[in-house]
Formats: sequence, C-alpha cells, structure tokens
Amino acid sequence: MRKGLSKTSERGFTLIEMLTVVAIVGVLATLAVYGVQKYVFASKSSEAMTMITSIKANQEAFKDETFAYLNVSLGSFRLYPSQAPGRFKSAWSQPTHPDFARWQQLGVDPNGPVAFGYAVTAGAAGTSPTTLTTEEPLNYPVATTEPWYIVVARADHNGDGVRSLLVSSSFTREVYVEKEDE
Repeated sequence: MRKGLSKTSERGFTLIEMLTVVAIVGVLATLAVYGVQKYVFASKSSEAMTMITSIKANQEAFKDETFAYLNVSLGSFRLYPSQAPGRFKSAWSQPTHPDFARWQQLGVDPNGPVAFGYAVTAGAAGTSPTTLTTEEPLNYPVATTEPWYIVVARADHNGDGVRSLLVSSSFTREVYVEKEDE
C-alpha cells in the first residue's frame, strides 16, 4: 500500500431505503392529489351556491310585484342553460332553450358561463310541491298555505355520469347538497 492513499469506505443508499422513500413520497402525493381534487370540486359548488342565492332573491322580488313565484321550468326540473351539464361551462344566454324567456323574466344573470344546470319550479298556495328524488327526504309540505318554489342545481364535474345536486326552496334558507365532490 502506498503512503498517503487510504482506503475509504463509501456507503450509498440500500435498495430497501430507496423503496421506503419512494413509498412515502407516493403516499404523500396521493393524499395531496385527493385533497386538491376535493378542494377544486368544492370551489365549483360555490358557483351553484351563488346562483341559488341570486335565484332566491329574484324569486322574492318577483313575488313582491306579482304575489306569486315564477314557474321557470314549468313544473319539471328541465335544466338551464344545459340539460346535461358536464365537464364544461355553458353560456348563460341560450335563446333556443324552451325556458329562455322565463329565465330572462326572472332576471337571473351570472357574470359568465356556468358549470351547473339550473331549474326552478313554483306553485300557488294549496298545491303540492313538485316531487324531487333525493337520497334524503326533503320533507316539503303536501299541501301548502303559501306560494312556493324549488331551486335545483346539477353538474357532473368529473364526467362520470354521477351528478352533484344542490336544492333549496321557499320553505327553508338551507341548501341541500348531495354528492358535492362528483
């Protein structure tokens, strides 16, 4: 052995250590993606909450003038501006849609394209609210003593065919939310 040269022991990472680090990074990445995706879906629902608030305010203003709520969707839950909202946004103004004139009459006008489809049914005092199938019963009165309306918002943000649903009405200030992350 020559003088001045020493044998140094260089140690790298073992395969087990590398696999452990990769596994930990993979788990953290999965949790981050899931968390961000849930946040994105929840932020998309804020559009529906804002629109439902606007629709409710416009319905109350309409009732102040006419003593009745406007039946925009004519007893059905036909969605506007798009009957099949998906992974896209639709322009609010759809003159060819059958409910266009009634939406104009109600005066709802969002700032831009919308990801949800909206429907509003209404009825006079003494009539039964339109049936809406949800996972939880909404417990609307069978016969009403006041005019009423029901607002529905639906969307399929991830394009899997399962739609999120938001519902509110003249019977409550609350908004029922079903499958918000869909």
